[in-house]
Amino acid sequence: MNGKDENAPFDSKLIENWFEQFFLDPLTTYLDETVFRIDLFETENEFIVEALLPSCQKENIHVAVNGQELSIKVKDHKKNHPHSHNYKIRTVTFPMSIDELKIDTRFEHDILEIKLYKKDK
Repeated sequence: MNGKDENAPFDSKLIENWFEQFFLDPLTTYLDETVFRIDLFETENEFIVEALLPSCQKENIHVAVNGQELSIKVKDHKKNHPHSHNYKIRTVTFPMSIDELKIDTRFEHDILEIKLYKKDK
């Protein structure tokens, strides 16, 4: 016997190795540098978007809503080149229109929280 269950639907060691490689993959590190993390929540009347923006200043954040889309644009200063910068942009499309006149934002502890209220039908 080789210690492997022939009736098992998958090789658990293979899956474990895949997960280890997934989190150590250089592509993941690259994505962390080019975009920022967002979390989405939905309630009966609103959508809540939280964006993790470490070491970002409030004046470098631009939020825009257009119909069903929210765009967050962040000016990112290069550490080695203080006078050069680029932008990181995330766009979220919602399943319904957003009330563009009723948006609440808050930025503290490196987290941007945006409350977007669903447009009345």
